[in-house]
Amino acid sequence: MTRIVFAGLLLCSLPLYAADDAATADAELNATYRRLTATLEGGNLERLRDAQRAWVAFRDKECAFKAQGHDDAGVAGTVHASCVAGLTQQRTQQLRSELDCAADDAGCVPRKATADAAPVAAGSCRAEVGAAKAEEYVAQCQQVSPATHPPCNVANACGLIVDEIKRGCAMIDKNAPAFCARYR
Repeated sequence: MTRIVFAGLLLCSLPLYAADDAATADAELNATYRRLTATLEGGNLERLRDAQRAWVAFRDKECAFKAQGHDDAGVAGTVHASCVAGLTQQRTQQLRSELDCAADDAGCVPRKATADAAPVAAGSCRAEVGAAKAEEYVAQCQQVSPATHPPCNVANACGLIVDEIKRGCAMIDKNAPAFCARYR
């Protein structure tokens, strides 16, 4: 049994498998989302972030709605965790479909040039530390930045990206990603 806390309230203790399913689905969603964001830029990246934030709000409210109808807290917690896992798996599939979309498909969101094909701008993080390290900084920045227009882009200076990582990590007190320890 594991305890599930939602919006600061203890919903229940529920079988570990229900919580594990939701956690696994969330990890897969986050990995797919990060892969997709790495292929987008500008307005398309902002629109995806807006859509994802709206989807998370929908998922949380939908699953709370489904769980509220149950008097038994254990059942409510299991229903909630199962709902989160199911909707999260569906969203992951949606993002994978976009990620796998052919470049010549008009129904796909346009992608930025690949790191290999993109020119390296002088003063860019990519030019400072190389593509792999710059992409690592960007992935970390995107994970912790609360900004609606974060400077998480390999074309920016590494200092700007690292400052945003430090700011984001400083604002996360609990459950901060392990990499935050390097920036504190």
